Amino acid sequence: MSLISRLGSAVSIVGGVLVALPLVYLLALLAAAGRARRERSPRESTSLRFLVLIPAHDEEAGIAGTLRSVAAVEYPASRCRIVVIADNCTDRTADVARRAGVEVLERKDERRRGKGHALAWALARLNPAAEADAVVVVDADCVASPNLLSALGARLGAGAEAAQVDYVVANPGDASAAALRFAAFTLMTTVRARGKDALGLSTGLFGTGMGFTTSLLERVPWRAFGLIEDFEYHLQLVASGVVVRFAREAAVRSAMPLTLLASADQQLRWEGGKWRLVKTWTPRLVIEGFRLRDPVRLNAGLELLVPPQTLLALANLSVAVFAVGSKSRLGRRLAVFNVSSHVLFVLGGLRLARVNRSVYYALALAPALVLQKVGLYLLLSRRGAPSQWTRTQRT
Repeated sequence: MSLISRLGSAVSIVGGVLVALPLVYLLALLAAAGRARRERSPRESTSLRFLVLIPAHDEEAGIAGTLRSVAAVEYPASRCRIVVIADNCTDRTADVARRAGVEVLERKDERRRGKGHALAWALARLNPAAEADAVVVVDADCVASPNLLSALGARLGAGAEAAQVDYVVANPGDASAAALRFAAFTLMTTVRARGKDALGLSTGLFGTGMGFTTSLLERVPWRAFGLIEDFEYHLQLVASGVVVRFAREAAVRSAMPLTLLASADQQLRWEGGKWRLVKTWTPRLVIEGFRLRDPVRLNAGLELLVPPQTLLALANLSVAVFAVGSKSRLGRRLAVFNVSSHVLFVLGGLRLARVNRSVYYALALAPALVLQKVGLYLLLSRRGAPSQWTRTQRT
């Protein structure tokens, strides 16, 4: 066997094993999510007093829809206080919110920008523990399902300290790019979250549609100010022994950009922020997970290393090419297993979520998304992650 052939065989085997590890994990979550679908959701509760915070930056065009959906939730109005945080707004966001009859806090701080700073500022100013049992965060570009508070109340009232509802792309039928993002969100925020919750792991936080008991916010104050503050605060919670539960029967919906290019800034922020968290949190949580024999900490630390579906597909294809060109029977078997596993996870996850047929058609656009993702990683390697949050332009 020539040196080149040996090298190809080694790459196909080692690469195949590395690709197989996250795929086996994803298939385990898919199987757990499938079992969880047959389980009944907890009985919804209206006993808790909620403070609903809506952080908003230049959301004049869309915040009225968010406020209508929150005002229409099926929950006693006397047990729900709604506050909009107009954060460094340059438009009429605050005026629109006030006209809707909602309490508004206006914040001006050009040095400390972003939702993380806005939430910390509002929580310190409002002191929610004095009047509420729990705090819910809903982004100003989202529409909440009518059972948002009752579903979160069921988890928090039953003993959970933090809970997260599903996060769904609202406009998959508007464009192929939006449908592709719908597929990606479904696999991440619906399938994986259901699977983790069914296995007793921490669901994670999606930035909107998340609820916390006020006692938890006093014990673990909001100090997440990075590019993806929701991921960061989730890791802080896990490190404090908190498990976030998934309220799968409720959801918040948000429209996504209609082109891949329009979502590039958002993707750059997510991937750059995630890499920073990997360096900071993965070693700590993995070590603590082994030391304390805690699968929740171990999972939260290692899951940061699971690549997005686009990069996983690229790695899978690359290893498969080496396997076909090599003479390694093991490498080829690994390639067949990996490709089959990835297809099973994607199609099985979309089927589990009962998505529209147009979402399957949008998968044809996946190669373009893979190329965009590679370009983003090259840009991150050259320039580093963005230094501050920027608003994503939506429909």
